[in-house]
Amino acid sequence: MTALNSRQRDFLLLSIYIMTQNCKYAEALTMVQGMMVMEDHSKDVLLARTVLLFLLNRFDLALESLRELDLLDPLEQFGKYTRSDEQSMRHYIRARCLYTLHDADKAKDAIDIYLGNRRQKLSQ
Repeated sequence: MTALNSRQRDFLLLSIYIMTQNCKYAEALTMVQGMMVMEDHSKDVLLARTVLLFLLNRFDLALESLRELDLLDPLEQFGKYTRSDEQSMRHYIRARCLYTLHDADKAKDAIDIYLGNRRQKLSQ
């Protein structure tokens, strides 16, 4: 099996995005899984898989996908940095999955991380 070239990869990612926008989550996930069979384990593909599993309410699998994504592209950085929208989304998905799976302690920690210093601002 040959690897996807950049044009094929971009087309498939765009197709996945369009399917997701049209709430065809299972079909989009099938395409993501196909890309992974074609040995595309890039950050974009792993992120798409994570989001789709989350949207399909497969919270246990979404958490596992997040762990794999965190190994490839760690969320936390040292020093001062501004959290990107993608990082915030990943924190939110983790918190929501843990809460839904009734892991209260880990969910609380994940929510604290997601909210960061916003919690202090909200309480004022």
